Amino acid sequence: MKKLILILLPLSFLTLACSPAQSDTNVISTAPTEKAQNKQDSTATVNLVSPDPQTEIPMGEAQMILEVVDSNGEPVKVESLDVSAMMPMDGMSDMMGKVEVTPAEEPGRFKATTYFGMQGTWNVVASVKDPQYQANQEFSFEVK
Repeated sequence: MKKLILILLPLSFLTLACSPAQSDTNVISTAPTEKAQNKQDSTATVNLVSPDPQTEIPMGEAQMILEVVDSNGEPVKVESLDVSAMMPMDGMSDMMGKVEVTPAEEPGRFKATTYFGMQGTWNVVASVKDPQYQANQEFSFEVK
């Protein structure tokens, strides 16, 4: 009898240890956390106000007006906007254009001045640099 107990006792512990854990089948739905709501609210978009990207832009100095808007389309004031301009080059490093960005009078608007030094397709990337809002938008221009 002792031998039977000595065999059954470890087997019962092994069975308990290997059995799947029981879970509560009641699922409680929770509202999104405050952090998730803030992240959703902090999404912004950068719009190109001028020039129209469908029009050809002459080679040389160019000025763009960019606007940062929230998810409702309302302009939002942000700390800064980082703008870069580059032209992809086959078999060479991309051509980079210096961009000077200054805040405009209207909240959320910026003037970006650059020099397109070569004809072709230029890509302009605008990134919002603000602790409250994040956005990254790319625009393409055909320079003639």
